[in-house]
Amino acid sequence: MNELVKQYNSLNNKEKIEFIKEIIPSVETLMKENKEELMKEFYPVINALLEGYGITMQEVMLMLQMFSNK
Repeated sequence: MNELVKQYNSLNNKEKIEFIKEIIPSVETLMKENKEELMKEFYPVINALLEGYGITMQEVMLMLQMFSNK
């Protein structure tokens, strides 16, 4: 796993964006198949990331509801 992180970090920004676009379908499949497990694993990571931007999980959920109602 560390080797993958090193390789990713060595990419330029355009390559990183292309890489992310490439793996999104795999991430979506993983989310569909393992939603509960992923939520347990990623909730602390996502929560810490949001806190860094001054956003709460509740605010994100509210935004998602607003966007889905349009």
